[in-house]
Amino acid sequence: MTLTDSRARRPTVTDYMAAAVLAYGIVYFSVELYMYYSPPWPISYLFHYLAGLVPSYLVCRRTGSGELGVGVKSSAASWGFTTVSLTVFTEGSTMTFLALMLIMFLLGGLTAAYLALRRRLKPRGAEPSKAQDNSLNQPAP
Repeated sequence: MTLTDSRARRPTVTDYMAAAVLAYGIVYFSVELYMYYSPPWPISYLFHYLAGLVPSYLVCRRTGSGELGVGVKSSAASWGFTTVSLTVFTEGSTMTFLALMLIMFLLGGLTAAYLALRRRLKPRGAEPSKAQDNSLNQPAP
C-alpha cells in the first residue's frame, strides 16, 4: 500500500454541492455590494475568481490525489449552481456575463488545484534550504 492510496478520498456529491453553495454565497455578496455601493467593475471579476478558488481549494484539500480533476469539477458545479440561482432569483443575465463568469470560475478552480497540489508535495518537517528531493513525500525504502 502506498501513501497515495491510503490518503486518497474521492469527493462526494455533497462535497461538490457544499462548494457550489459557498461559491453562490460569495457571488451573492458581490451582488449585494453592487446594490448598495458602486465599486469599480473589475472587483466583480475578483469576486467571481474567489468564488471559484475558495470552494474548489477546500474540496481539493479533502482529496489525496487528482487535484486538477477535482478543482475543475468543483468550479464547474459551482458555476452551474450559481448560474441557475442567478437566473431564478434575479431578472436574468446575459450570455456574455455567464461566459465570463465561467472563465473566472475555471481559473479559480485551476488555481485551487495548483495550490492544493503544491501544498501536498511540499516536504514536511524539513527546512526549505535542506529539502533537495521531493519524491511525493514517500517514506524511504
